[in-house]
Amino acid sequence: MWIIEDIGKNFGAFTSNRPATAMKAMGVTSTIIGHCEERNDKSELIKLAGSEDINLVNKILNKEIKAAIDSGMEVLYCIGEKAEEQDRWQDVLAEQLKIGLKDVDVSKVTIAYEPVWAIGPGKTPPDKDYIQKVVRFIKEVTDGLAVVYGGGLKEDNANMLQSIPEVDGGLIALTRFSGDIGFYPEEFENIAKQYLL
Repeated sequence: MWIIEDIGKNFGAFTSNRPATAMKAMGVTSTIIGHCEERNDKSELIKLAGSEDINLVNKILNKEIKAAIDSGMEVLYCIGEKAEEQDRWQDVLAEQLKIGLKDVDVSKVTIAYEPVWAIGPGKTPPDKDYIQKVVRFIKEVTDGLAVVYGGGLKEDNANMLQSIPEVDGGLIALTRFSGDIGFYPEEFENIAKQYLL
């Protein structure tokens, strides 16, 4: 969790939190904000607090993005729709972008598109046409910000993703959720080479 207020040079007693200024002082130059797992965690906390404000997560993420940028970091801002939001994906993504990037220096932001409905074992990933359609929409809404695929860049989809001219890269997936479950960092180089062919 980020401390979203500017704490200046005070690294204080922020046990288990990661103030943006402290991370920058440690040499961190970029951060991921809004990953679907982070969104789910925040959403659950908001529900436990009794709030019905569906945009509160995006408002919190907006403050995190500003804190990171104000501390001198680049931001990878993740957006995406869940299965129950697929029929209105354009509205969902537009709100995440509008609220999350409000009053933000977008020159420091790259967007990662996560098709949340397709991530995980046994789920069918989106095809080329779907990804291209969504990425075109995101670029249109953001006046051309760079967009990477956040649904998992793997050896088996690297060529397809690379063939979509609107896609500017991808989050490399090094975790397997079936078969030999685990984390496989040694595959990084193969995936990157496959994508760059």
